[in-house]
Amino acid sequence: MTRIITYTANPAIDVWAQCDQIVPTEKTRVRDVRYDAGGGGINVARVLTALGADALPVYLAGGATGPLFETLLKRTIPKGEVIAISGDTRLSEVVYERSTGRELRFVAEGPVITAQETAQVLDHVRRTLDQASTGDWLVASGSLPRGLPARHYRDLAEMAHAKGLLFALDCSGEALRTSCREGRIDLLKLSKSELGEITHHPLTDRASVETAALELVGGGRIGRVLVSLGPQGALLADKHGLAFAPAIPIEVKSTVGAGDSFLGGFLYGLTRGETPADALATAIKAGSAACLNPGTQLVDRGQFDRLG
Repeated sequence: MTRIITYTANPAIDVWAQCDQIVPTEKTRVRDVRYDAGGGGINVARVLTALGADALPVYLAGGATGPLFETLLKRTIPKGEVIAISGDTRLSEVVYERSTGRELRFVAEGPVITAQETAQVLDHVRRTLDQASTGDWLVASGSLPRGLPARHYRDLAEMAHAKGLLFALDCSGEALRTSCREGRIDLLKLSKSELGEITHHPLTDRASVETAALELVGGGRIGRVLVSLGPQGALLADKHGLAFAPAIPIEVKSTVGAGDSFLGGFLYGLTRGETPADALATAIKAGSAACLNPGTQLVDRGQFDRLG
């Protein structure tokens, strides 16, 4: 069975709650508070595990909040590899305001990683990849904490390819630009806005999105580009051309973690032997299933199956 190793440099303790109304300067009483281990690669691993795939999360955690994060993670994934750091694992908060239907998100920047810790991270990942098999995946997802260089994901890609693994990436900002400019990526997951940012195209319609995605693939560094288009669906570009999958009409409770669930669903489909086009439809199902739940609950297998 293909194994998927996920890497999360800046995980978070996700706190979700709801209230009736937020009034500035007044106390806001929240209820139904939920705590989850989250962050890009952690969420991908949670989705894969819920769907029955073999996922191993590798992540940085430490400080006063690190042990809490590890306890929360073990509720959903019994195995994982923590790379200890001195800084506190961050907390991210989402508050759902019932009177307006708005979700207010407060995302902390996270710890500072020292040069010594950076070297330890690379060494740990290298040793983990030594235990992997040719054809397995390394999935790097999420933001980089302060201290890790923008080339960090590019370095991980080189490490994965040297061991015969495939490399998937989902990030933004300078880390994304550096990886696309200097690295080799087998699967790149993007939002529409991220695609426009790195290709410098005005994405006004689906045709312009398709053109930009094919341009990335045509550059030779990126094997497949997976683009989430929200309520418009998603598309996939590779050397064979384009595939499109429409969105599934659902009542959206929350979009927290939907992008991570989308990526996890696509990888799940590939590891089951689905064609890329079929895996794209599976990705839509997984992303939609995450949106059926409030807050940070992500994918429930029963809901996933009922979506077709």
